[in-house]
Amino acid sequence: MTETPTLSARDQVLGTIRRSLGVTGQEAPRRFAVAERLKAHPSGVLPARATSKSPAERVRLFVEMAEASAATVSTVSSTAEAPAAIAAFLRAHNLAPEVRRGADPRLADLPWGQTTLTVTEGRSFGDDAAGVSAAFAGVAETGTLIMASGPDNPTTLNFLPDNHIVVLDASDVAATYEDVWRQVRQRYGAGVMPRTVNWITGPSRSADIEQILLMGAHGPRRLHIVLIDPAHAADDAKLAGEPVPAGSTPAEPRVGDTLALDPEAPESGAPTPPADGPEPATLKRAHEPKHTPAEEDAKLDEALDESFPASDPPSQTQP
Repeated sequence: MTETPTLSARDQVLGTIRRSLGVTGQEAPRRFAVAERLKAHPSGVLPARATSKSPAERVRLFVEMAEASAATVSTVSSTAEAPAAIAAFLRAHNLAPEVRRGADPRLADLPWGQTTLTVTEGRSFGDDAAGVSAAFAGVAETGTLIMASGPDNPTTLNFLPDNHIVVLDASDVAATYEDVWRQVRQRYGAGVMPRTVNWITGPSRSADIEQILLMGAHGPRRLHIVLIDPAHAADDAKLAGEPVPAGSTPAEPRVGDTLALDPEAPESGAPTPPADGPEPATLKRAHEPKHTPAEEDAKLDEALDESFPASDPPSQTQP
């Protein structure tokens, strides 16, 4: 009696896809196209707002984008100042002077003894208030940190502690995602990757429930970056007044009063009548309808859409 071979879940999924496409996976043109793509590593879209910057401007853009994503940044002149910056962050949030770090040589060489911090080494089991990691790189395009997993920087430190502190050298800030993938291939060699490459932009958050922004929903509620910038490029670089792109900066806090406002009222709140004299005939109170009910609903929907852009977090938060 022969046993019927069983397919793995992966083979079942790929087989279903091939049947729906009407292919077998052995077609020479298709296999050639895949092999060429894997060999050539073609780049995706490269945003000009990052590629057009000088190294100093990229560092400045990284800081702006990271802070726009609710991360905090401390800039220090040398690695020797990093432990003091970490201790200052813990004091500012009334946290115990205790951190857990990986075995990364960049972290091991820091002068922890110059502070009162208690430093332990190894992976986190979920009972650490603060974890410290060393970043593989940063991306100016979005203020993103790239974390390569391994014994030197356990992935558990990225997600289990309530506070994640990341040490990043300014020279490791790249312009785009594509630049970092190129660096990963150069560091590890062709066809070799770390077990996990995590891309972290700001602390963990979710607004799934009633559009209330909850920090720390799936990971750390705080992300703090200690940027080692001997040249102070982030301080000296000018971005020529370039605004942070829409969709990256949190909206102005109008959540609490949006429903009570006339959509055409000033940003600061409901219109205030003059201190003296009768109300001008041209000034209408918020409770006086100026449109039909259908028009009022449309106006209100438009005001709400402006207050909650699709990619912007609402400003109402809970710890």
